[in-house]
Amino acid sequence: MRKLLSLSLFSLILLIGCEQNIPLVPYDSGLPPAVPENIRITTASDGVVIVRWWENIDPEYSYYNLYRGVNDSVNLTFYKKLFSTFYRDENLFYDSVYYYAVSAVGRNGKESRKSYPVVARPGNNFDPVLPSYINVTPVNYEGKLLVSFEWSKDDNPDFKGLEVYRSTSPGFTPNQNDFVLFLDDLHDTDSLALSHSVKYYYKFRTADHGGRFSKFSDDYIAFLFPTVEKLFPQNGAVIPFFDVYSVESLPFDLEYEIVVYDSPVVNEVWRSVRYRSTVPGELFIPNYIPSISLNKKYFWRVAVYLPGGNSPVFWSDLSSFQVTRFD
Repeated sequence: MRKLLSLSLFSLILLIGCEQNIPLVPYDSGLPPAVPENIRITTASDGVVIVRWWENIDPEYSYYNLYRGVNDSVNLTFYKKLFSTFYRDENLFYDSVYYYAVSAVGRNGKESRKSYPVVARPGNNFDPVLPSYINVTPVNYEGKLLVSFEWSKDDNPDFKGLEVYRSTSPGFTPNQNDFVLFLDDLHDTDSLALSHSVKYYYKFRTADHGGRFSKFSDDYIAFLFPTVEKLFPQNGAVIPFFDVYSVESLPFDLEYEIVVYDSPVVNEVWRSVRYRSTVPGELFIPNYIPSISLNKKYFWRVAVYLPGGNSPVFWSDLSSFQVTRFD
């Protein structure tokens, strides 16, 4: 009896050991997985369609293929490979009808037939909203007057762009005569018939793809400063080393900065600290450039900032000079 029990226990251990060494091979019926079921539209509004379906519990399922047709219910083409049971389709047009169908693909690469298609036409139910961020920066760049715009698109799939209106009167009510620009890029500029020493007021409103508009923004103010004259050294000067640059300051509270380059394609070699002035007249800025080569042509310009500002409101053109000796 004891020998029989020992033999049975040994056989059981041997059987368990053999089972642990047998590799598990996924079952492959050679067939595609089941067709996804209950495909449906759960949202169709403001340029967005959300399509959902039941999870495929077929053990051979791997992922889904989503097919879409635009104004065509028959010739649906491959659109997305998905591992979830829903898809949010964005930036859709209101004058189009969208058809969707889903198939399942197995681990063996075989694809089921498509589900029956569902149809959606995204409605235009709500007015868009203004971007959370709009920045207006006026700049006089080498005598060219520009007002640059930067803005955020936010999470708004029905965002077509921004209409820009301009006036010289604060608190104006925009009309078509005030329209200057349509922004569909996150960065753009206005250069249309601008003048320096004039305060411009800008208003914005958002347009969506269905012809709805947001309310107008408050005023954004842009003031273009006149040209700052460079006094010394003059363009083309060939002179001994000098201690100061000089420029003609403007009758505004501004900060002035000298920038020096070693080529006209703007390879910067030195930048001064900023010097603040509130009155017109000649402003002297020390030349603390750490090193300079004799008889080499350098280029300099002046940049002007609002106090504490990050971006210049004025850039002069380039002037050249050469240093012949150190006295």
